[in-house]
Parts: sequence; structure tokens; C-alpha cells
Amino acid sequence: MTKRITILGGGPGGYIAAIRGAQHGAMVTIIEHTSFGGTCLNWGCIPTKAYVESVHHGEKNLKLMKERKDGIVEQLVKGVMTLLEKNKVEIIQGRGRVISPREVEVELADGSKKIVENDVLILATGSKTFQLPLPGIESSRVLDSKNILNLEEIPQTIAVIGGGVIGMEFAQIFAALGTKVTVIEMLPKILTNLDEELVRRLQPVLKKEGIEILAGTKVTGITEKEDGIEMSISGKKDDIISAQYVLSAAGRIPNHDGIDYEKLGLALDGRFVKVDALMRTNLADVYAIGDLTRSPMLAHVASYEGEIAIQAVFGGEKGADYQAVPACVYTHPELAGVGLTENEAKEKGLAFKVGKFPFSANGRALTQNAAYGMVKIIGEEGTGKIIGAHILGPNASELIHELTLAVRWGLTVEQVAETIHAHPTLAEAVLEAAHGVFGKPVHAL
Repeated sequence: MTKRITILGGGPGGYIAAIRGAQHGAMVTIIEHTSFGGTCLNWGCIPTKAYVESVHHGEKNLKLMKERKDGIVEQLVKGVMTLLEKNKVEIIQGRGRVISPREVEVELADGSKKIVENDVLILATGSKTFQLPLPGIESSRVLDSKNILNLEEIPQTIAVIGGGVIGMEFAQIFAALGTKVTVIEMLPKILTNLDEELVRRLQPVLKKEGIEILAGTKVTGITEKEDGIEMSISGKKDDIISAQYVLSAAGRIPNHDGIDYEKLGLALDGRFVKVDALMRTNLADVYAIGDLTRSPMLAHVASYEGEIAIQAVFGGEKGADYQAVPACVYTHPELAGVGLTENEAKEKGLAFKVGKFPFSANGRALTQNAAYGMVKIIGEEGTGKIIGAHILGPNASELIHELTLAVRWGLTVEQVAETIHAHPTLAEAVLEAAHGVFGKPVHAL
């Protein structure tokens, strides 16, 4: 009998699962109440990268940047819709509510309701911005990563709450547009999940661009004024910061909309849906993927989990493996990493060596006038396996994938070092760093 699969959520996890399910011969229905492609395509990864590229090429007109961004998003959303349609996935635009593991009620745009029955339910409702419990946070001058994209005039000043990936990318975008940017981070360091040494090397670049970073500082209150806001902070010293706008970028939490966990008896792991390695929940034939689960909140992880879930629906037994999840920050220069950092390797008590190679000694980087940063590879002593790799520099988000393959499949430093890399390329810095783990690179003293 043909399986009926219902997917609640049309983001990068949901729509990938829908297409894969249809390719397996299932009757697939996907339910989405906003725009297909999810936060990543519509208000996250793609829009911010469009802005990053615009300012990198010298664009200073925020309205033109927004128009360009909107065009790119529209094209990609149409592409997702076409893929779903061509794979004969039933598309329902509406707000879904799970009333039982086998039934989802959908409220359509006209107010009418429809019941969708299934044999398999995949929950893919994603995440939403974490709303800080702060006095004044409801001010119209406090923006999140979604509505900041609606600005058409460049603000003179902006204060960013949160020194994570979202906060730092927007900080650099607006600094490039001429905005005075202040970043407030509660933790002692920004970008805490990435390699500490490379983050430290990124900070002088940010400072030179006029971005002020107040780490170890907590926001205690926000007061709206006629022409902006005043923000009370507490840290090394108590102070008042004035800004035209505030960007709240203090993280994201799972989006529970349409899922009554208690009524359904769906097990949670803190705020997250509890799943096994095959993305199965405690309810029969109910799966959860993406930001709903306790895995890295990244679009590519959601897509991967969508694949894992569909394989499991059709009898597959290959579980999710998160040892090699690349993480990228689209600052300039870019920052990327995979596997363990040095600190994590130390905490695990592993014996390891580190190889480094600077882009200042790489010919291709010099020709691009992008010679700041380095490649850093962590190799396990004894086995020689690459257990972590981190890059600060040009095209780090692309270069990291060679090393992601190495970490994923247990390749050794020697195997990478013995692989011919084309010349002149940025990837030669990866080759040289591999040589440097247990020996010496050629083009550095």
C-alpha cells in the first residue's frame, strides 16, 4: 500500500523530506503557513548573504540591496515550489495543527478548515527568535533578524544584542554601510562555538571597521525615546547606550506552533522534541527534524535530517551522524570550522597536534588582496586522523568542505597531504596546513 506522508513545515528540512518521500513513491502532503523555504531562504541565510555580497562589492543603497535580495528570494522560493509540484507533492498553504499522530487540521486562508490524514507524520516547524525577557523589548525600534530586513534607510547607529553568528554578520553589514555599531554579548567572548584563536584574530578586523564589542555585558532594560532608544547595560561598568535601533539576536528556540505536546503525549528533551538517531519520536510513525530537535540549528542539518527520516520511513537503518557538521560565519574574512576545536580536544583528553598555514603565504590569496587569516588542522596523534579543522580567510565557507569530508570519513593528515591540489588556489593553504600537523609546510618557516 502507498504510504501517506504528511509534513508540517516547508523549510529546508520539510521540503527536502517531501521531495525524497515522493521519489520513494509515497503520497506526500506538505503544509506551510508562510513562504516555502523557511527562515533560511526567506529571512535568514539567503537574505543576509545577499547583503554580505552587496556591501562587499561597495553597494551603499539599502533600498537597492533590499530589492536585489527580494528578487533572489523570490526566484529561489519559486524554485522550491516547482520542485515540489514536479515531484507531485500536494502543497497546502495554511496553518497546521496536529490533532492526533494520524491527523493534521489545516486552517486555510479563507478561514475554512481541512483534515489531512496520514500514515507517517514528520514535524518540521523550525524555530523562532528568542524573545529576551527585558523591559522595553516590545518597542518598535527593537528589531529581530527578520524585520531588520525591511529597513530601506541606513540607520546612523544600531546596537546589537548577541555576539553570535546572526549578530556578527549583521554588525559587519551595517558597519560597511556606515552605521555606528555596538555589539553587546553576555558571554566573555563572541562566536563562542567557533575556534577561539581564529575568533580572536577576527576581532581586530571588526574593530578597524568601527564595530565596538562589549563582551561580558548584560542588557538590563530598554527605553524608547523620540528618535531612538536608550539601553541600560551592566558589565565591567554600568552604562547607558543610545542607538537609533536595536537588533535582538540572542538566539532561537524551537517553534512549537500547531503541536500540543502534552495532548499528543510527545516526549520532549528540554524545549526540543526527543528523537533517536533515525529522527523517530516516541510516537509510532511520527518523526521530528531540524530546529525542533537537539541538533545544530543549521539549514543543512535540517535537510540532512529530512533525508535520514525518509530513509527510516522506508526501512533504512542509517542514523544521523553529527561529528562532521560544518559551521560558517559570513563575515569578511569568512570563518568556518568542522569537528573539534583545540579546546574541545583538550577537554576530551585527546593527544593531538596542530598544523597552521597563513593565507599571507598563499599566492592566490595575495592576488585577490585577501591574505588575512589561516587554515588550521587538528590531527590525532597515533592515528593521524583529522579530528577538527578551522579556517579564517577568503572563501572559508567553501574550503571547509574538503576537511569536512576528511573528518566525516576518518581521513588522515597524510592522506590530505598526499593529495595533489591545483596551483594557484586557496586550497593549497589546506594542503600546507596538513603538511604542518606532524611535519612542516613548504612555503612557511
